[in-house]
Amino acid sequence: MRIGEQLQNQRKLNGMSQDELADELHISRQSISKWENGKSLPSFSNVVAISDLFDISLDELIKGDSELMDQFETNEPKISKTWTIVIISFTIAIIIMGILRAFRISDDRIDTLFSVPEIIAFGFLMYNINWKKFNKGISKKLIFWGIIWLGLYLIPIINDFIAGFIVGYNG
Repeated sequence: MRIGEQLQNQRKLNGMSQDELADELHISRQSISKWENGKSLPSFSNVVAISDLFDISLDELIKGDSELMDQFETNEPKISKTWTIVIISFTIAIIIMGILRAFRISDDRIDTLFSVPEIIAFGFLMYNINWKKFNKGISKKLIFWGIIWLGLYLIPIINDFIAGFIVGYNG
């Protein structure tokens, strides 16, 4: 039996509508419909969640659906896009810092070299964010830690700006 048929049977046995199941899995009702109609396949994490929800084994849930089994066997674990950005950014930053240190470039010169490209890159980053999706994923904890991080990030920048303004004014 295919996963969609098995899912529909289990949903009906447990007296759940597609909407109720979608709410339990934190996905859209359309996704449930597509799975049940064989138009798409659930991810492995959703298959595990369905197995737990209906208290049936994974074997029982997916046995007989060779397409789904093939998908699980061929899908390699993927690193998230966020972690890809973090890992590559840190790697590049460490390499560049190593090169700059090897050439004995001063900290002040490094700050000067990267201030304008940093602002430009930040502008492109902000422009390319899908703000509707981003805003939906923001939790109260993220807001709290975002405020803390941004405040800590801005303190030295504002301090340097004020110190430069005072030196320029008194100079």
